[in-house]
Amino acid sequence: MEGQERLLAAEVALVGAGMALEAAARYLSAAGVRRFRMIGHAEWPADGEGWVEALAGVSLVLRADFDDDPMLRAAVRLGVPVVAMRGGRAGADVVSFRHHGPCPHAALDVPVRPAEPVPEDGGVAVVAGTLAAAEAAWRIARPDEGPRARHLKLALDAEPVAQDIPWAPECFLCGGQAREAVPS
Repeated sequence: MEGQERLLAAEVALVGAGMALEAAARYLSAAGVRRFRMIGHAEWPADGEGWVEALAGVSLVLRADFDDDPMLRAAVRLGVPVVAMRGGRAGADVVSFRHHGPCPHAALDVPVRPAEPVPEDGGVAVVAGTLAAAEAAWRIARPDEGPRARHLKLALDAEPVAQDIPWAPECFLCGGQAREAVPS
């Protein structure tokens, strides 16, 4: 019951565009999520502080690409889990990060680097969205369970892969517990 209540109370930020994101949003809606915040490329924040403002108050970020920018660090600053996905001709990839923080010290000066473009494939994009929705629902319903980060890959020409990713962004100052560091 607690997990379903978390899904019903959740607000999910949908970052990007495409068929995978649309499929994931539909599955999350069917699971009980009722509030979505669209952040398309036209609304893309220009810097880290903009990402912090754009993501404030959401329960989870669902992203449709693997670009490097301050978005992930803004999510750490806010203590919000992130699920990123893509679906192309080679298969579907989903990377998820459990909530970390909140940490006011998370650096937001990440240089922007677009990911290698992957031509979206309709059927595989829907598979990526389906995997991402399941991962997102799990991260919302059970926020403190599972690995800190993991990668799910469903390749069209290979065995499926699920692997934990060693990822520890906790702050040296507060340990991700949002405590101010006071020198002794």
